[in-house]
Order: sequence, then C-alpha cells, then structure tokens
Amino acid sequence: MRLLITGGGTGGHLYPALAVAGLLKEKDPSGKILFVGTKDGLESHIVPREGYPFREISAVKWPRQLNLQVFGVLKSLLKGYRQGLSIIREFSPHAVFATGGYVSVPIVLAAIRCGVPVYLHEQNSIPGLANKLLSRWARVIFTTFPLKKRVFPRRAKVIYSGLPVRREILRVKREDGIRFFGLDPALPTLLVTGGSRGARAINEAMLEVYSLMQNDEEMPELQIIHLTGKADYDRYCKQMVKEGIKEENIGKLIIRPYLEEMEYGLAAADLIVSRAGAATLAEVTVRGIPAILIPYPYATGDHQYYNALLLAQEKAAYLIPEKELTPQRLYNAIREVIINEPLRKHLSRQIRRFGHPEAGEIIVRELMRARY
Repeated sequence: MRLLITGGGTGGHLYPALAVAGLLKEKDPSGKILFVGTKDGLESHIVPREGYPFREISAVKWPRQLNLQVFGVLKSLLKGYRQGLSIIREFSPHAVFATGGYVSVPIVLAAIRCGVPVYLHEQNSIPGLANKLLSRWARVIFTTFPLKKRVFPRRAKVIYSGLPVRREILRVKREDGIRFFGLDPALPTLLVTGGSRGARAINEAMLEVYSLMQNDEEMPELQIIHLTGKADYDRYCKQMVKEGIKEENIGKLIIRPYLEEMEYGLAAADLIVSRAGAATLAEVTVRGIPAILIPYPYATGDHQYYNALLLAQEKAAYLIPEKELTPQRLYNAIREVIINEPLRKHLSRQIRRFGHPEAGEIIVRELMRARY
C-alpha cells in the first residue's frame, strides 16, 4: 500500500501518525509511506529520524481573528495546495491519512482534487477547525473520544477508534523505565511534563511544590522526572538553585528539557502531572497512570479542558484548571496520591478503562481497504 500521511506542528498531531505508520509497516512491509509537513514543525526532524521519507510544503497557522494576516495565510495555502498536487501526482498514494492541524489542509485539498480517498483522525473531544473543514470530503473520520452530538456532516462515516499510540509505549515495562533512569523500583516515581514545548505554568507551580516537599517530614521519599521544555530549561535550573531546592531533600530529582524516549518516562511513572492533550492522554490511559491534569487554557475550543473533564467526571483523573492552579493545591493532590497506594491503584484501574491499545489496528484495517 502507498499511504501519504500529513498532520503535525506538535506531538499531538505527529505521534498518532507515527503510530499508524509503524503498524502499517508491520502489516505491509513492502508498502510505501510518505510524510508531508512543514519545515518548522516537529515532524521535520522527528519523521526522518524515524526512517520515513519526508516532504515539505508551505502552510502557516491561521489567525484567531480576521485581520490582514489572512492574506498571508491564503497565499501560503495556495502555494501549499500546488505543492500538494505535485507530491500526490508523483507519489500516487492509495489514500491520505490526516491527523489535523493547519498543515493538513493544503495536502488534503490537493488529494480531494486528485480523487484520492481521505481519512481523518480527530484527536480531541472538541474537533479542530481543519478537520471540521475537511470532514465533508472524508471517506472515514476516526475519533479519540465518543462524540455526544453530531459535529461532522451526516453523510460522513465516523468510527470511534481511540487514539493510536506507538508500539514502544505498550511494550516497555516498568522495570525498563526504572533501569533507564537509574531509579529505585521500591520508591514511587512522579513524572512532570508540559508536553513537547513545555508549560511555564506547571514549571512555576512545581518550584513551590518542591519547596513544600522539602519542609514536609511526612512526605515519603520520592523520585521525580521533570521535563521543563527546551525553552525554559536553563532558566528553570538557575531558578531552582536560587530557591535552594536540593535533590537530597526530596529524593531523586531528574530535570531535563525534553525526553525523546518518552516510553521510558511513562513506564517508570506512578503518577503524572501534565497537560491534557489527546496524545498524552492516549499514552497515559493505555498505561493506566494516575494523572493530575492541568489543561492548556488557550487550546482551540478549550478542547484540553474538555478532554480532561471526561476523565475527571469518571473519577479517573484529577483536574486542575490553570486559572485555579496554586502550588498548594497541586502539592495536596500529589501528596494525596503518593501516600495512598490503594488510591493510586484505584485511579490506575479507572483511567485504564479509557485506553485503546487497539486503536491503531482499527485505523490501519480501514486504510488498507483503500487499495481495492
């Protein structure tokens, strides 16, 4: 099979696409896969590193309000569309699989023009603008969450598949993660992450959380893996020194800007503090990791809040909106889960109910039908 995959900019769009590509490669070793994205997106360096061919097209993020930027967007869209036509005619895919984001629009429009079947995946509980626009031409729309009301055209075939995760996320065991970081298997491990770009609000709250931990004699020894994001890493390390935060007063404290081998971080984690992007939640749910979710408040349609709300309403995760985030509230939540092992096990069982390890299989099965 020849499959063209598009969608990127952030890990939320890219990693589900890579999961599908990996599974398709297993099912059809002789098949051809081509990724299309922008030179500035995460995909431009991760996709080639994963061994897949990659082509660049022109695409820019749409402005939130109508202004003079619209003309630049339309110019870029037209250029990307023409590039997309050239790529599709050259590659001759059986299907195009798009995971959303502005980068997917020109290539999908080109696919429609060329008569190539289009398959979409919507990661979030509130569909993005790109997928809403393109859904009227899609053969199938896969969703991460069950849709409570119709948001796509009535004629569209919608399949609640869940969100595919990379094989590595499922295969790596806890002992592998513990060994990777040199941790103690007898101690609980907290993973703190703001996603591929980091989260300043989470980082700032955690500074004071560490201070609270140092002064709490009843808090058990804890192992922490904190991913600050590349842009905030240097400043954050200096701030920790300034605040007098010392590893020996907490337990083991690993501060990194980013973790490419995220499967090991997730495998080691007994609790995670994170944003509520769909890709993160897909990985957390399939692994059954108790979670404290702090949604990014500026996501389109506030979709991260609604992603987290679905889990919180089922008592499967803690939800702290960023406007309500305080270091004390975050510390109280961390402390409650860490010191209460029965609660941790209960949260793990609850959140695992929302995991879909079979999501990739469902999607690839549908995609392979496009060959006939």
